[in-house]
Amino acid sequence: MKITVYIQPSAKKAGYAGLYNNMPKIKITAPPVDGAANSEIIKIFARLLNIPKSQIEISAGLTSRTKTLSINADITDEEVMKKIENF
Repeated sequence: MKITVYIQPSAKKAGYAGLYNNMPKIKITAPPVDGAANSEIIKIFARLLNIPKSQIEISAGLTSRTKTLSINADITDEEVMKKIENF
């Protein structure tokens, strides 16, 4: 499964911030330096979906705020969005 999200780095508090161009907007506390933001995104989604970090990969957007995550788990798009909205 793939999901595209919009990231707001260096926020005071991590969490869901609504939709941005029909993508979930996720605020994270890590700065966009040396892959820290990418690592935090993977940790957040692994915790949200209760799956190992190894099952999540950023397949597009490593240096962009718009990222496409490939999730190798048996979960539907609706379940993922519900968990993101409750984040």
